[in-house]
Amino acid sequence: MSNNGKAAKSFVAEAAIISVSNFAVKLVGVLFKIPLADQLGEYMGIFNAAYSIYAMLFMISTSGLPVAVSKLVAVSAERGRRREATEVFRTCALTFGAIGLVCSLGMFFGAELICELTAHRGAEAAMRVISPTLFIICITASIRGYFQGLRKMVPTAVSNFIEAVLKLILGLGGAAFAASRGWSGPVQAAFAVSGISVGVIVGTVYLGICYYRQRNSGIPDTDTTVTPRNKLVKNALGVAIPVTLAGSALYFSTFFDTVVINNRLIWSGFTEDMADKLYTAYTTLAISISDLVPSTLVYPIALSILPAMSAALEGKRHREVRGYIHSSIRISGIIAIPSAFGLAVLSRPVIQMIYFGSLSKEITLLDGSTVMPIDVGAASLSILSFGIIFLSLMSTTNALLHSYGKNFRPVLSIGVGIVLLIVSETHLIGIPSVGIYGAPIASLICYLTATLLNMHAVRKASGMKLNPIKLFGKPTICAALCAAAAFGGYSLSKLFVEETTRLGNVVMFLFGVIPGVLVYVVTMLACGGITASEVRLLPFGHRLAAIFIKLGFLKENAQ
Repeated sequence: MSNNGKAAKSFVAEAAIISVSNFAVKLVGVLFKIPLADQLGEYMGIFNAAYSIYAMLFMISTSGLPVAVSKLVAVSAERGRRREATEVFRTCALTFGAIGLVCSLGMFFGAELICELTAHRGAEAAMRVISPTLFIICITASIRGYFQGLRKMVPTAVSNFIEAVLKLILGLGGAAFAASRGWSGPVQAAFAVSGISVGVIVGTVYLGICYYRQRNSGIPDTDTTVTPRNKLVKNALGVAIPVTLAGSALYFSTFFDTVVINNRLIWSGFTEDMADKLYTAYTTLAISISDLVPSTLVYPIALSILPAMSAALEGKRHREVRGYIHSSIRISGIIAIPSAFGLAVLSRPVIQMIYFGSLSKEITLLDGSTVMPIDVGAASLSILSFGIIFLSLMSTTNALLHSYGKNFRPVLSIGVGIVLLIVSETHLIGIPSVGIYGAPIASLICYLTATLLNMHAVRKASGMKLNPIKLFGKPTICAALCAAAAFGGYSLSKLFVEETTRLGNVVMFLFGVIPGVLVYVVTMLACGGITASEVRLLPFGHRLAAIFIKLGFLKENAQ
């Protein structure tokens, strides 16, 4: 295998560790939200409102920190500067810990004002309970960035899983306890949020133990040079600030939903109660599912590609750099495109399978007709599903641009997208015939714009052509056939499977997914949409490639 192949295999192996962890975390998250939605019912909107605002401030606190630490530690390790790598971690933890403390205090003491401005009264207690994690997570992010810079993904994966499990056990347990005492819905939501806070604390303790035991391991000590602390702070901020701005801007779409949706729906004629039910259906049933594929399977590629690219660029290994760029973008598209097409046609059985029986109260529209929350969620998810493609590519190209030192280009890209989001969402939701569906349409416009601008910037920085037709043409055609097969299988299952039970919806979902996956794999192999070297980058890829080559579906290629 060539150096390109070995380099690409290395970063995808690291990404696979995070992918497995993220899948487990998302699975636990689903197991958390299903019974929580059943228990909180209409008060689930309070939980979502508190969590979305927390997520916004969380991104401000930590989105840039692990990226900055990861990149600087990777460069120090490449130079053989063990002491400098340790100093990077300490400096960043102190610097960004202060930022996290400010965000924690702001959310705790400003909870009432935030709830008043966003028309989500009752979420104050939940916001205060979750606010301390904004400080604690900065320490967590510092340690994760240190290990990621050394390309050690296990500590991050395990700590993520610890946080998720404790969120499930303590969050559901706390909500059930509050309900058993007859306390109000907002108090139950606050107890549910407490599981997140405790999970973050325990996950941080685990990472601290890992750091104490493994610090400096794997870093050569051939250069005792240590960059002065003030310069390290400057370098860290030079990476962290633009990354934070880009990450915060991306989460701003969710935050903007919290601020705008209810207010605009009320302005267009809905009552406050009906507006909140539409918001709850959209955020609970659609948004939570639309992010599953990118965060589980594609974001880890960006997490792993940054330190790998930074080290290769520092060592001036240009051929290896080109291999990273091509492999990361191609694999992102090969995963994201069929996922988007498939989810678009299977949105209803997916929601029914996960949230069966939740949010069962009818929603009255302006014309007097009524819809069920599942109707709102399924239609919204079908629109949002195509955002999987753009979110995935945006995540990967963000990491590539950061590795080139083009830290403010993603900020520019997402900034332009956010402007279009604000304009389009504010306008569309106010149109009675569009209403709540203006939110996913506006998000799609935002993600598409940012992705196109990012791809242009990567082409310019790398000098590579990156023709989208050559990169994604065949996967897109195969994904369309995959979606047709999935919809056909799902439609066929409706003839003999009842959708009145969760098991029935699982069966219907499988009748759509299985033929869809088979059609995608077969058509990709038949039209040469994936090469043997690319198959080897996938989980169990070497075994799959050997089987496909033996059967004549693939030809050996040198890349």
